[in-house]
Amino acid sequence: MKKFIYSYKLLLFIFMIISLTSCAAIIIGGVAATAGIVTYVATDPRKTNIVFDDNIIETKVYNQIYNDYPSANIYISCYKGAVLLTGQVLSEKIKSGALFDAKTIPGVIKIYDYIDVRLEQSVVSATQDSYTTTQIKSKLLTLDNIKSNNIKVVTTNSVVYLMGTVNQSDAIVASDAAATINGVTKVITLFDYTPIDTANKSNSTQNE
Repeated sequence: MKKFIYSYKLLLFIFMIISLTSCAAIIIGGVAATAGIVTYVATDPRKTNIVFDDNIIETKVYNQIYNDYPSANIYISCYKGAVLLTGQVLSEKIKSGALFDAKTIPGVIKIYDYIDVRLEQSVVSATQDSYTTTQIKSKLLTLDNIKSNNIKVVTTNSVVYLMGTVNQSDAIVASDAAATINGVTKVITLFDYTPIDTANKSNSTQNE
């Protein structure tokens, strides 16, 4: 089931790219959807080819890990070649193997390891994580001067991870907003900071 979701995600993204490079839609009902895709790519700070590459990396890392360790419960997110691994595995051996698998995928430039060695979280907990992510994304939309499309939100076992391209002040506002959501136990920021903030901020900060 997990493999199907990742494959579907990749196919959907490929369709999006094709839509962007093809002629105008003939069916009137498709105009709104195409416009939405254009808006998404245009507002994402990553170049279109980088967005595409990140999706490819996510799929390849996922397939490699689950081919080798089908019992693992690992979630993969990629932003500009930086791969975030979260979830749970039953042993340090599986964790080490999964990290090794991720490192072997072409295009991976950095790995953020947040895999826990413990029993897999419950379905109820995973469902709550999805709801938390939705709540945070909605919250970010309400914030003044925050470009929510610049921020990727991942929630695993009540811990929120924020990735994306922002300046230092926006990073603080976004992480503080995420921390206000009910049920969030920790917010970890893994931002790619804009040049103006690079000298004053490390590439990874953690808010507890």
